[in-house]
Amino acid sequence: MKRKHWLLIAVAVIVVALILVNLRARRERGLAVQVEEVTRRDISMVISASGSIRPKRQVDVSASSMGRITRVAVEEGQRVEKGQFLLQIDPVQLESAMLQIRASLEAAKANERQAYAQLEQAGNDLERTLALYEQGWRTDQEVDAAKAAYDIAAANREAALHRIAQMEANLKSARHNLEEVTIEAAMDGIITRLNVEEGESAIMGTTNIPGTVLMTIADLSTIETEVEVDETEVVHIKLGDPAKVTLDAFPDTSYAGRVTEIGNSPILSTGAAGQQGIDFKVVITITDTIPNVRPGLSADTEITVAERADVPSIPIQSLTVRREKDLKGREKADSTAAGDPEEGESKEIEGVFVVEGGRAGFRAVEVGISSQKYFEVISGLEEGEKVVSGNYKAIRDLSDGQLVKVSERSDGEK
Repeated sequence: MKRKHWLLIAVAVIVVALILVNLRARRERGLAVQVEEVTRRDISMVISASGSIRPKRQVDVSASSMGRITRVAVEEGQRVEKGQFLLQIDPVQLESAMLQIRASLEAAKANERQAYAQLEQAGNDLERTLALYEQGWRTDQEVDAAKAAYDIAAANREAALHRIAQMEANLKSARHNLEEVTIEAAMDGIITRLNVEEGESAIMGTTNIPGTVLMTIADLSTIETEVEVDETEVVHIKLGDPAKVTLDAFPDTSYAGRVTEIGNSPILSTGAAGQQGIDFKVVITITDTIPNVRPGLSADTEITVAERADVPSIPIQSLTVRREKDLKGREKADSTAAGDPEEGESKEIEGVFVVEGGRAGFRAVEVGISSQKYFEVISGLEEGEKVVSGNYKAIRDLSDGQLVKVSERSDGEK
């Protein structure tokens, strides 16, 4: 039994020894990595977003009164000029209402003339009564009655004048309503949408219900696209930033534009798993002419927010982080020299692995803007140095000073 126990221990020791030998051999062979040289190139930081295009100026034409549409003088897609006749709403009811108001106005004027005559009569009666009162032929009660009759006549005349003013205002409003049944273009543009035909009923636009817009006129000379940009990216966008717009309808052509509006109010949206995102509106005015443009076409935009020419660069995937306690040599000494050593032990340092003499040494770097594939290098690297660029697992597992074996080069160096 004792002999068997020692035999098991011996087997375990041999297995552990074989594992250690294998690991050491693998380390000596080096971890297979891909590298890429620090190279100068032009870098553009681009923010992408999607939306749709729209005219910068457009108006929805609605009716100011209800009625049957008796004539439509335009077609969808037709160009119109400001003041051009568009459509007619049946004016019969409004004409009848205006005639009634006009008759009421004439009656009010007649009442005013009668009230004026009564006021004149009451004034004359009051003068005679006062003269006779001075001679002792009239009593105080008779004088008071004459004054009261005069005041009543004056009030009646004043009421008649107010009635005339009211009827004149009503007549002016009726004329305006009658003019509104003849609808004209408020601006030059294209009829981009026509929602009615002759014989249909027009609904007043103030009712805020579907069907109130009769047609839409758009000025297609200036087109813009509105997109929603995430809060983490919108802070980089400035008014005037150049943009490239591509329409799904014309995927092989892109159009130049510039940022002309950045929203100040957030747009809340619910994403996957119920998480709420915060976006901001960004408007790009397209400076190129788009043939056969249609409002509402889907658009993809690329906004260039920063550019650097001929700067050192590294692949995005090369940049990684390591904790201070996992580093050795210069990087560790530099990071703790000016601060608390214990604080430095837990600090994360951003950098890359530089391959020299068959080993990958961690190097802290400062980066600037990024394109889709590359970071701008501000400090920490020299042009021509080789940095580990792949694969992802190798970069994740690398240790400072580890032996490496350079395998196939990454795409960025091909």
